[in-house]
Amino acid sequence: MISRARPLLGTLVSIRADAAEAALNTAFAKVGMIHALMSAHSETSDLARIGRAAHLRPVRVHRWTYRVLACAKALSEASGGAFDVTLGREGASHADILLLPGERVRLKRRALLDLGGIAKGFAVDRAVAALRRCGASEGSVNAGGDLRLFGAAPQPVRVRVPANPCMTLALATQSEGAFATSAGYFGAGPIDLRSGRRICEERSITVAARSCMIADALTKVVAAAGPVPHLLRRFRARAYLIDRDGILYAARA
Repeated sequence: MISRARPLLGTLVSIRADAAEAALNTAFAKVGMIHALMSAHSETSDLARIGRAAHLRPVRVHRWTYRVLACAKALSEASGGAFDVTLGREGASHADILLLPGERVRLKRRALLDLGGIAKGFAVDRAVAALRRCGASEGSVNAGGDLRLFGAAPQPVRVRVPANPCMTLALATQSEGAFATSAGYFGAGPIDLRSGRRICEERSITVAARSCMIADALTKVVAAAGPVPHLLRRFRARAYLIDRDGILYAARA
């Protein structure tokens, strides 16, 4: 078992697997590719091209970008806009994003998209898939709180206590699974797009789901709207809340 870490996606990505160094390099390359495709800060990313031209004509994007946008739209519609990759900028909303055949994207109006609330989870999923294709049978990928475990041996999942981020609380022990956490650690935290208020200032929200992409996006939905049963049921997810005192609450459909 070897472990490596690299700065990617605006955080530190840590990969651990029972595989050769080349397998980890391949997994990091997939994460780097997603970073390049979906960065909100690069002038050459798919998001930049969409922002420049998709309100004028359809823009063809990489199949991975299209897949993440499709998942984002489904979550936006299911959550009534609690999750929205337009972030409400330029007066736009998720309803202004049109996904056309041929992996083309069209905007009804000019919009600036940000996949920071979902692409990191997708990158974790792709890294795990790459490790498995390279022969790894056990390991984990962690990208700043977006975590996916794989293999036969149970592995512990721990989450920081909001009032004391140096302390952690045991959440679960699993051999396979995806988890993502949104919290106000160190003054950061997600914003409820419907009200503009910062959420998770004194609590953390963790979602367990079948993929890290789903878990990543659902943390923002649960933080803003609560553990809505039909959403958890639809996406086969579980939600956990840790309050500032370290008390753990759990919800499932």
